[in-house]
Amino acid sequence: MTTTLTRARFAGDDEVDVLVIGGGITGAALAHEATSRGLSVALVEQGDVGGATSAATGKLVHGGLRYLKRLEVGLVRESLAERRTLMRIAPNLVEPLPIVLPDPGPVEHAGLVAYDLLSADRNRGASPDRRIPAHRTLRRSELDRLGLPTLRSGLLYHDALCLSPERLTLAFLRTAAAAGARWASYTRADRFVVERGRVVGAEVTDLAADRPGLVRARITVNATGPWARDLLLSTPLTAALAGPEPTVRSEGIYLVTRVPTEVMVLTVLPHGHFSFAPWRGLSLVGPTETPYHGRVADWRLTRRAVDDLVAAVSTGNTGGIRIAPEDVVAAYGGLRPLTESGGTDTYTASRASEVVDHDRDGAPGLVTATGGKYTTARAFASRVVTGLATRLGTTVRRSTTDRTPLDGCVPGDLPGAVDATTAAAAAVGVDARSAALLTRLHGTEAAAVLDLVREDPALARPVTPDGEPLATVAYAARHEAPVHLTDVLLRRTGVGQTGDPGDEVLGLAADVVARERGWDAGRRAAEVAAARTAVRLPVD
Repeated sequence: MTTTLTRARFAGDDEVDVLVIGGGITGAALAHEATSRGLSVALVEQGDVGGATSAATGKLVHGGLRYLKRLEVGLVRESLAERRTLMRIAPNLVEPLPIVLPDPGPVEHAGLVAYDLLSADRNRGASPDRRIPAHRTLRRSELDRLGLPTLRSGLLYHDALCLSPERLTLAFLRTAAAAGARWASYTRADRFVVERGRVVGAEVTDLAADRPGLVRARITVNATGPWARDLLLSTPLTAALAGPEPTVRSEGIYLVTRVPTEVMVLTVLPHGHFSFAPWRGLSLVGPTETPYHGRVADWRLTRRAVDDLVAAVSTGNTGGIRIAPEDVVAAYGGLRPLTESGGTDTYTASRASEVVDHDRDGAPGLVTATGGKYTTARAFASRVVTGLATRLGTTVRRSTTDRTPLDGCVPGDLPGAVDATTAAAAAVGVDARSAALLTRLHGTEAAAVLDLVREDPALARPVTPDGEPLATVAYAARHEAPVHLTDVLLRRTGVGQTGDPGDEVLGLAADVVARERGWDAGRRAAEVAAARTAVRLPVD
């Protein structure tokens, strides 16, 4: 049965066990974990769900090979275990990714030996299509076949790729909502509510309706990532906990290019790394690891950042892969929270997660949870919820989120699900390539997407280079609670992620969303104008 998401209205007329502020992967995972263990949950997010830091990812679900250099063995071990978990609970969205390490030296060889040892149980319970082999040395003929003719040697190992981190974040939220969580995007937490020296919730504003609201909670979790300090400054009681403004944050930029690659090529530089990774028939290039010293609210993607990354690629050992400015079809990025303060080397800063119970700081009822890695968000949420239950004095169920498929995700036989979708798709005029992509993006909901094509055959039209049908736009508008057209184009679907779709496709998508959401002509025009700017590369 399809879970149709609905934005809640919070009037403060009831109290939940846990209020989560922040709808990125950390907040969504917290909401899922808490509801699965019997707690009542509300979640508010000032923008779209998964639309900020959690969208600024390279789509890699990984153990963190480079963290071994810092001897963060515990983080690597946890990350490797969570890589396996995500391939189990969301196998349609997360799949093994072959990675080539060019011209490795003794340190790289030793690192991959340790990586294999730390993930010795990586295939325990894995389906055949999600098994990860040990690393190995590539032969000269293999390097040539992979289009890497300038490499002298290479090591092949595997991590995993998430086809759509935005949809994975949404899957966590959908699962929470199906279990009773109430949530609202475009709902800003303005300030904590403090009564008798205790945080008891937050005053909020529904930005879509320009309506104030209130969420009362037994405990409030600040999971706003780079915005955590700003929220702490909202009341006198919590302002004292904010500390000084961070001297540096990490800015990460990625490019989407037309240059194809069959495997991910990882290039390590003295003060960073970047990679070419295959994604939806295109390639992802990045990230930058640039120190950012400004205010979080002032950050934006610039043309200079795009051009600098294109130029940096020419200095790396990429096996002969090169890109030119005209190869870039899209770019995105954002700021990452770091759990270390001070310093300027954001590349080597720890990605460990951090939780602070402010009860010890004189602000009972408030917890700040800062996730360091997308990959480990579920495990982090499990630990945080265990701590919340203790603080609440509540007995909760044991966690099962490491083995229970997320809402809409395929519970096991992905090849079988692709075959079933392909057969059903043929009957409504959707080709096999689009059907396979549809299964990977929508899992068990692929049949519901095809039902929309039966209602309107025009929705079978592909609207991305890799064949995503227009029906996914209709599904998102009907079932996934978007507020703006950009929510559909950039987070619910790939229409705006794979490059500028052009005015015709943009118009078709706008027509579908306007019909489903009841927009008038003026609203539609305003949404198209905003979307047209959002899907184009920055010019300054």
